Amino acid sequence: MVNSYSILIEKLDEFIRKYYKNLLIKGLIYSFSLVLIFFVSITILEYFAHFNSFIRSFLFYSFIASTSLVVFFWILVPILKLYKLGSVISHNQAAKIIGTHFTAIEDKLLNVLQLKEQINNATGNISKELIEAGINQKIIALKPIPFNSAIDFTKNKRYLKYAFIPVSIFIVVLFTAPS
Repeated sequence: MVNSYSILIEKLDEFIRKYYKNLLIKGLIYSFSLVLIFFVSITILEYFAHFNSFIRSFLFYSFIASTSLVVFFWILVPILKLYKLGSVISHNQAAKIIGTHFTAIEDKLLNVLQLKEQINNATGNISKELIEAGINQKIIALKPIPFNSAIDFTKNKRYLKYAFIPVSIFIVVLFTAPS
């Protein structure tokens, strides 16, 4: 029983790692897009407005601050959580996320996790044995299901359009006004 349960927990941990890798990929795309949009906007504003040194300093430091915030929230936080630094999603939360993808197993997966918690709180041997039998039965039904397939990295391609727009603007500005 312990071996089956530990394999289930390993599968859940693997899912959690893939979940944070997916967040990291999405964050890289978003942060690249936002930083490039802000850079192009500031550059175009300065090109046409010829601001004084105070406004240029303000724009520069606001660019640095916004870039730092974007990188922190969209890249650094998922990296820290990927390496389990700070609070990460629990196995129960991961089971709920998996359950939204595989609706047939949502209750079984949550029940296994809850039954395992009950084993730690159970007092009699009979109730522990019954709970362990219930866990084994549910784990056997869950073994063939690949939890990792609940996260699809190819879905991040739809976020590339957000990076395409600022890159296109940057290329147009680069070739139309290279100075």
